[in-house]
Amino acid sequence: MAFELPERGFVFWPVGTGDSSTIVVDRRKGIMIQLDLHELECCDDEDDPHTSIVDELIRLLPRRDRKPYLSTFILTHPDKDHIQGFAELLSKVTIGEIWHTPRVFTEYKKDLCEDAKAFRLEVERRRKLTIENHGEVTSGDRIRVIGHGDIFKEDDYKNFPDRWRSYPGSWLTALDGEDQTGVFEAFIHAPFKDNADGDRNDTSLALHITLTKDKQTGKGLFLGDHRYPTLRRIFDKTKEKKRGRYLEWDVLLTPHHCSKSAMYWQDDPNKGEVFKSDIMDDFEESARAGAYVVASSESDFSDKEGKNPPHLKARKRYEEIVESGHFLCTQEHPNATSPEPISFEVSAEGFAYRSPSGTKKAEAASRLGTAVTQARGGGAPPKSQVGFGD
Repeated sequence: MAFELPERGFVFWPVGTGDSSTIVVDRRKGIMIQLDLHELECCDDEDDPHTSIVDELIRLLPRRDRKPYLSTFILTHPDKDHIQGFAELLSKVTIGEIWHTPRVFTEYKKDLCEDAKAFRLEVERRRKLTIENHGEVTSGDRIRVIGHGDIFKEDDYKNFPDRWRSYPGSWLTALDGEDQTGVFEAFIHAPFKDNADGDRNDTSLALHITLTKDKQTGKGLFLGDHRYPTLRRIFDKTKEKKRGRYLEWDVLLTPHHCSKSAMYWQDDPNKGEVFKSDIMDDFEESARAGAYVVASSESDFSDKEGKNPPHLKARKRYEEIVESGHFLCTQEHPNATSPEPISFEVSAEGFAYRSPSGTKKAEAASRLGTAVTQARGGGAPPKSQVGFGD
């Protein structure tokens, strides 16, 4: 049986060590978000265990004017494992709106993969239209730039309308010109202003996404490829602003494909990396009852010297903060031979994991989590929207 999207929820695809997350805001109305993309050439082999995410999106997306329509594409940062396949997607799918950080404009062309270059050309096209039309653009031409950057002082971007710019500490409820208040909300955690020209991973777009159905919510925390220092800052800044609800999660996508850099860090150059229990305490404290951790990666967890993510020691730390069986790896779900998408649904009954067969596995703990949240106080956002400014 072919995989089907939830009516409202989160989907994580088996695309190897790379990110491809689909956020279904309203399947019936055809409102969906693709957060990053990792299309592998090996997917052409029908026996290969990786999913062709582009083919699946073409199959599952709604049609507008006889062409697949994607409400919003969001790029966390222009690394190959987050953007591969974009040129193909763009040629076959109408993308209503694109969200990205300024970093894609500050890279030398030689530092970007071919799909990142195609992405930059497309956002430059949209940028020109947005400026020429004073922000009055339609679906297929919309673009939102998130974060700080000196690029807005340059001639090509200095007249870019404020209405299409967003900053850390603010939130968004509109997608491709349609207000989704009460159904969808994205809170922007990062990138911070002083990270704008740092390591590419440190400029990742970090989001907290809330989906709501009949007063029941599902909360996802998407932290790109950030490492411990920025993760520490995200938690500290959000707590300082008394916005703890934007740290709560039912599903956490592990930063940088389950990298140990999220919780092991070398403060002293003369000493080795040490475990930072404070960040894991924060992750655990922010997890709602019955929460899940998802690693978008291959299943080759190891701690060998020089091993790229996924790291085994990171997996073990995540497994410590969730219930048994609630750490899921995309490339071994439900098994490594025939992996299927990891899917969660938000319904009138609450937040639930969907088994590979497509049926929901209701989590009593999720309902408990709702009760706990209500006991803490309402989760409605403040009426005014103010960014961090740094």
